[in-house]
Amino acid sequence: MTIELVAEPRTELGKEKCKKLRATNVLPANIYGGPLKEPQAISLDLHETEKVIKTNGKNADYTVVLEGTKYAVRIEEIRYEPIYRNFEHVDFVVTGN
Repeated sequence: MTIELVAEPRTELGKEKCKKLRATNVLPANIYGGPLKEPQAISLDLHETEKVIKTNGKNADYTVVLEGTKYAVRIEEIRYEPIYRNFEHVDFVVTGN
């Protein structure tokens, strides 16, 4: 079973801008590898993504839908907020398409 995560391209880069995104329930993330020539900054719904990943685990099969294109991905890294252990950032690697 593959779990779909809907993402949008992200233009806000940098520590402070990502902090503001998280305050508005947006999770900054990156996707790279496979057919993508360069890493792309993306954003996901923070609470939905955190719930789905915590429920299904880091090693589940995920699909990121970005601008109508589906990418089969695996989670490379999740960065957590050190005190409350909330998600701060996720890196996805494309495994197939």
